[in-house]
Amino acid sequence: MSETILTRADLEKLSLSQLSRLADEYGIDVPENLDRRFLIAELIDVQEDYNNSGDEMIISSEDSNQSTFVLPKNYNETQVSGVLRNPGWLFVYWNMSDSDSLMLKSVRNYELRLRICCLENAREVVPEEAFEVLASTDAQEQYVLLPAGKKFLKVELVYVAGNTGKVLAFSPVITIPQGSSLVSDLQMGRDTEFSDILKLSEMGKVVTEQYTNHRHSFS
Repeated sequence: MSETILTRADLEKLSLSQLSRLADEYGIDVPENLDRRFLIAELIDVQEDYNNSGDEMIISSEDSNQSTFVLPKNYNETQVSGVLRNPGWLFVYWNMSDSDSLMLKSVRNYELRLRICCLENAREVVPEEAFEVLASTDAQEQYVLLPAGKKFLKVELVYVAGNTGKVLAFSPVITIPQGSSLVSDLQMGRDTEFSDILKLSEMGKVVTEQYTNHRHSFS
């Protein structure tokens, strides 16, 4: 069994961006302007899976005479969370408790789905719109393309078997940043009169490249 050992000294050598990426892998929410020492302490205490291959990660702290512990495979709690990669793509990851895993194994021909619920505001309970995508049962993580123009959403982890289904877990409300309408309303093939400032910024070139490289974003 392969093992990865990270000591406090190892973590101190990493840049803040590398620490943040490592924290994302283990499901640690990293707020803006987070103190570097706090982030390192969180990584030392983390208790989640190392990766999808089942390898275990051993973390040790030099302050504790190199005492080590093996990270468990999960928290034994069914959870689902989402992190925005950008306003168009949502990275969703989830964890399944032992009891729910056993329950699903006893269900025949079930599908695990991610239900994306679009909300009118952050306090709304009933979604104004929702759609489902088939969830990857092996990786327990995947990207979801979001509809344009939405401001708030949450993710529900559900299973469907025949005509029945059940919500296993749901995420906190996720707020999608809203950009300027001067940019979001721009589309190829539509005559747009740019101001002198926008012409200096080469906005026309930006729109052309966006259409070329991310054509699916345009309706």
